[in-house]
Amino acid sequence: MYNDYLKDSMTRLKSVIDDSGTRPILFVGTGLSMRYLNAPNWIGLLDMLINRNPKCTYPIAYYTQNCEDNPHIASLLIEEYNKYAWDNYRNGAFPEKLYEPNNHNSMFFKYEICRIFERIMENFNLDDHPLSEEIELLKELKPHAIITTNYDKMLEKIFPEHSVTVGQQVIKSKESLRIGQILKIHGCMDRPEEIVISKEDYEVFHKKQKYLTAKLLTYFMEHPIIFLGYSLSDSNIKKILLDIAEMVCESPEEIVDNIWFVEWSRDPIPTEYKPPSDKYIALDDGKSIRTNYVLLHTFEELFKNLDQGDVSSVNALQNLEDKVYNIVKSKSISDLKVDYLTMSHIEDEEALARVMGFQRTDDPEQGETRSVSVIGVGVMSDPEQIKLRFPFRLSDIAKQLELTHYNYVSQLIDKVKRQTGVNIKGTSNRYHFDVSVVETQPQHRYSADAVELLKKVLNGEVYSVYDESNNLVSPEYIEEQPQQLGMEI
Repeated sequence: MYNDYLKDSMTRLKSVIDDSGTRPILFVGTGLSMRYLNAPNWIGLLDMLINRNPKCTYPIAYYTQNCEDNPHIASLLIEEYNKYAWDNYRNGAFPEKLYEPNNHNSMFFKYEICRIFERIMENFNLDDHPLSEEIELLKELKPHAIITTNYDKMLEKIFPEHSVTVGQQVIKSKESLRIGQILKIHGCMDRPEEIVISKEDYEVFHKKQKYLTAKLLTYFMEHPIIFLGYSLSDSNIKKILLDIAEMVCESPEEIVDNIWFVEWSRDPIPTEYKPPSDKYIALDDGKSIRTNYVLLHTFEELFKNLDQGDVSSVNALQNLEDKVYNIVKSKSISDLKVDYLTMSHIEDEEALARVMGFQRTDDPEQGETRSVSVIGVGVMSDPEQIKLRFPFRLSDIAKQLELTHYNYVSQLIDKVKRQTGVNIKGTSNRYHFDVSVVETQPQHRYSADAVELLKKVLNGEVYSVYDESNNLVSPEYIEEQPQQLGMEI
């Protein structure tokens, strides 16, 4: 049962990534550092900090009993570290620069956090790591960006070509939305002043969180978001998910297709067990969000299915992005001569890559051709003919219909299925075609007929749809009011 569950989950994940037409975003939490660095979790880190301060006379249990949450514990420890530092300032307990009057009193505590992670990072070696094969699969990925609340520098070692943006610069910097970024929203071990850990730190962070969410709106709307190493009860993630829910959820019953919550099981998962494929996450204000969910003991299959087969380095992709940006922003753009005949034939990323001088490492013409009977169309075997008739991903249809998120297109397809019993995504037909050559790696493409059909459904117009027998089927009812999917954004 579990093997079938895993296969089905990975197939759906590949489908979501392909539908988006984008690279995924990895949202990385403490769990991944615990797995690869043997790093402590939050309460474990606070316990270590207590044991490193002679002024702390009580164990961690005292603080958990008397404090409402971990940030509150951190705030108390800041005071105890501050007192210890000044009681021993003549003994060189901390670097002299930390005693300067312009430093915040939390710097002694945060400096010690950095020392803990420096020691942890010293023992991290990719070459002889017991999970080196799994880490190597992670290293092969080319995500659009990686967002993390971790302080350590593990991700920088695994993704050395990625640029790093820390703390408030995530909001301020224009670079933070570029491809190949590691966004450390809670600070970093080599920037102690940016670390978010205390009650006061989180108050400041939450005041600015709306700005952060607004900055990352494009990510949340266009890219698959993969949450790795977080708990479903993590309050920080819940606040971010609350912002996402307000942007993309019409109803708490709907699964947000592009959000995947990956939970790690420390123990092997029994083969006869079938975990859920989606979960409701309770948020603040009585709200909830329903996301895709997958339970894993190891991450090999996940990383294999997140791999989009890129051969270009992150640096090459960043350089291409820069060149396109500079051309568009150039003051001399009006003097640019464009071969409109050539450009008019560009229909996808591969065609654009060929025009700009990139070459494939494989030859698509050497692949086997296949003949497919398409309901309502006939037999199709020419790849170019198929591409011309079925050029749209879900994300492309969303743009055609002026919707803010391709998840809304999935909702329209589901609505057609509910009203007529016809699942246009279930077969190759006049509306839909799976262009993949591997069964477990679906690549759904849609026709202009599908765009017109879904436009009518969106606007509440009378429509009919061809079923698997090529018969026209009308819905059981038509809603009087058009759906306003995502129009409020």
